[in-house]
Amino acid sequence: MKLFYREFGDKNNPVLIVLHGLFGMSDNWVSIAKILSQNRFVIVPDLRNHGNSPHSDDFDYSLMTQDILELLELKQLKDVEIIGHSMGGKLAMNIALNYPEKVNKLIVADMSMKEGELRDIHATILNTIARTDLAIFRTYAEIEAWFDTFIDKKKVVLFALKNIKKDENDHFSWKLNYYSLFQNTHKIMEQVVGFEPFTKPTLFIRGGDSDYITDEDIPEIMEWFPYAEIKTIEGASHWVHADNPKVFMEMVIKFLSK
Repeated sequence: MKLFYREFGDKNNPVLIVLHGLFGMSDNWVSIAKILSQNRFVIVPDLRNHGNSPHSDDFDYSLMTQDILELLELKQLKDVEIIGHSMGGKLAMNIALNYPEKVNKLIVADMSMKEGELRDIHATILNTIARTDLAIFRTYAEIEAWFDTFIDKKKVVLFALKNIKKDENDHFSWKLNYYSLFQNTHKIMEQVVGFEPFTKPTLFIRGGDSDYITDEDIPEIMEWFPYAEIKTIEGASHWVHADNPKVFMEMVIKFLSK
């Protein structure tokens, strides 16, 4: 599948791929990508069924991995650095473990290897999207007020509403393929599986207020990523890059500069 992507910086610099999480898109990472583009050529794709990329009934990490490999082939890239957050973190680990020759450095933002469960906040977003008939709304404000009745965190509401666009007839529609995401949530939560450890520099950044990477997860991480560093941003939730972008960027830049 040919993905939509944004790119920033000088193509002669080392290449950095940024992979967003569930319900995300490349647009969420533009400000970070612009900073990193000072000494990296940054490519931020919309994963399948997200943002401006094509929709498909089929959705799993194997297919998403092939999508990224197709993008690397299109851009004639071989040795890249990857940052992945949440679902994008699992995707990044899958790529690194199964195609280590493609990856030079790996950064995983708040995601472990273990099989997980759909969190309440993600289930609420998905269920709210499913019960929303965009045809009855005339303004974004009306849609926002509707979402406010189901989701009590304004940041989450605004994050979800980034998935709305207006079509050529000035009608609202969804960017993401919520039906496929709903049907394949069990695949999004799958365990990360590899054939042999990834023996290149790796950084895991976890949120101090998040339980996506627990102390109990660290032995498995170190088994499969033996050169991994594990850093914590205190006070940050699962969205570590949004809660404390300054510290997140400091960690990323320091790691990439080694």
